[in-house]
Amino acid sequence: MKPNKMMRNAWLFVVVLSIFTIATITPGLGSQPKKVAVIPFSINSPQDLGFLQDGLFNMLFSRLSDPGKVDVMDREAIDKVMAKARESLGSKGSLTESNARIIGANMGVDYVLFGSLTHFGESVSLDASMVDMAGEKPTLTFFEQSNKMGDVIPMVNTFSGDINLKVFNRSIANELYAGPGPKGAPSQGALQYAEEGTDGSSGGFINLQQADQMGFQTHLKFDGQINALAIGDLNKDGKVQVVTATDDEILIYKLEGTRLLIDKKLEFSSTHRIISLDIADINKNGYPEIFVTSLNIHREGLKSFVLEYNGSTYTTLTEDESYYFRVIDGPDKSKILLGQKSANHPFKGKIYTMKATGSRYVTDKELRMPRSVSVLSIAKGPVTAKDAAEYVLTDENGRLIKATDTGTIDWKGDEQFGGTAHYFLLPRNDTDASFQERVYFNPRILFFDVNNDGTPEIFAVRNEELGGGVFGRYKRFTKGNLEILSWNGMALAPVAKTRSVQGWISDFAIADMDGDGKDELVVSAVGKSKILAGTKGQPASIISYKLE
Repeated sequence: MKPNKMMRNAWLFVVVLSIFTIATITPGLGSQPKKVAVIPFSINSPQDLGFLQDGLFNMLFSRLSDPGKVDVMDREAIDKVMAKARESLGSKGSLTESNARIIGANMGVDYVLFGSLTHFGESVSLDASMVDMAGEKPTLTFFEQSNKMGDVIPMVNTFSGDINLKVFNRSIANELYAGPGPKGAPSQGALQYAEEGTDGSSGGFINLQQADQMGFQTHLKFDGQINALAIGDLNKDGKVQVVTATDDEILIYKLEGTRLLIDKKLEFSSTHRIISLDIADINKNGYPEIFVTSLNIHREGLKSFVLEYNGSTYTTLTEDESYYFRVIDGPDKSKILLGQKSANHPFKGKIYTMKATGSRYVTDKELRMPRSVSVLSIAKGPVTAKDAAEYVLTDENGRLIKATDTGTIDWKGDEQFGGTAHYFLLPRNDTDASFQERVYFNPRILFFDVNNDGTPEIFAVRNEELGGGVFGRYKRFTKGNLEILSWNGMALAPVAKTRSVQGWISDFAIADMDGDGKDELVVSAVGKSKILAGTKGQPASIISYKLE
């Protein structure tokens, strides 16, 4: 062979080898990513579960997307195509595989994923199909059912895992609940997160058990019932005060070391039944007001009032107000005063934002809220997105609800939260003038960013009744705890929770109580009340737990 021909062949061999090497090292260089169309699942349920359709799409979108390898079409594009497809196909029910192939061909995708979720009573089932438009692989089908709505998420995780492994040849790991907090050895007093199964639950926990003496502090033992609690710098001296209430007294404490010592005791008419406290400087005079929600002695109406420190003493700004008061967080850490007008049912009155006018507090704008809502268990904050304007509330039956600022309910939980011993007596029954139905209030809900990721979690009380509520209209509680929840794409799911305390939790606050620059979770725990004559109830306590 001639030298020039040998060199030419060698050079050609090098070029071919180089191309082969590049193609081997970067297999995706010359290939296009696979396109997937996830058709919003049809929902079959007697209830409005529209939020589930969105949640299923979002979960599948995030679990199947793989940049450069798998592109999942966005929801807006899918909705436009499906609107036209339904017109041409004339199909109003669930998609069939043949219809899915027609739609997929029009979209120019490689795969079409469609399915349905059926919910009836306590039963829920998920039925789904992944169609290969090229016909190279058989349609991947999935069907599973359960008697718990919470199992929908692991169902989706399992099916997503099957698709990724069998269709795209990759493995993923999805968690049932919202991501747990940071791992590692926490310092004493730090927020404790546990692996799944540590305490029989799927979330973490905070230990608030009195017997443990680890990670919390008891600041006060009180021989009576603490109805409500709030924390704020009332006299603007740079130190916060802890304010509590009994039926007709306001007690203001200051922290000395680790103990709460009484600083001021304010007594009011014995016709009061105080059920809630809030602190905020709504009139902008430099001294925050104490907003006191109080029922009358018969628990049939309101006798609310507002207090303020005037530089030397505490004065009453306004009294005999017919509003339930609640202060919630607004934009940029501002405070918003809400008021719910008195009605013959505490969950029926209209809710307003309120403003100060002189020494009075008047309605400003009416909020668009779902029906049957109490302002005492409402909080506002971002749930599904950092810039979302959403409300989380507890309804009369203790179910957590997520609602938009237009009053639309887009998620409702199955578990029971809330529960207090505070009740309102409805108008007497005409057929039995001696009987009055009781309606119980639920405790406050708070947003707080525990892990400093820019998205706050939701803190909600969960008090458990004796015998699951066998006492009917008379509530008796055996234990209570706080749960910390976060949106996982489909629902508010527990991230962490407190160990149960005996009795029930009447109220809580999150504030830097000891001035060390770190916030504490401060809880008022009411001991078990006496059930039988001759037995003795347990005292109430104020305890705190460091959040860090």
